[in-house]
Amino acid sequence: MIRRKESYSTMDTLAKSIATVIMWAGMLGVIFLAIPNMGGLAVLLALVLMIPLLAIMAFMWVVNSPFAYNHSQRGKQQEENQEKRKRDMLDSVLRELSDEQLAALKYRLSEPDFEERLEYMIGDDGELIQR
Repeated sequence: MIRRKESYSTMDTLAKSIATVIMWAGMLGVIFLAIPNMGGLAVLLALVLMIPLLAIMAFMWVVNSPFAYNHSQRGKQQEENQEKRKRDMLDSVLRELSDEQLAALKYRLSEPDFEERLEYMIGDDGELIQR
């Protein structure tokens, strides 16, 4: 069995499962006891009791779960991977340039009015964008 680094375990799952069963059984018990006295209004009572019960269960099952951990980490990893790919692409392009091309690039970038004279830009997808 592979152990996870997170603090989530099968004991947490078992405890949450037992708590869920107890909560639903308690709600059903209250409704069955209310049916002789309330009649059709017991359905309304069931709906009113079910809403907070579902909210409590959703909070209980999502907090400190592997899904919540993976979901929050996934966005960070995607951003890091995208930045790494951009750096790697730039590094590979710069490595392929000859010494003359590097010198010309350094000269163009060091000119004071470089941004003002920029007529074309390259988008993230490599497409030329005209200003």
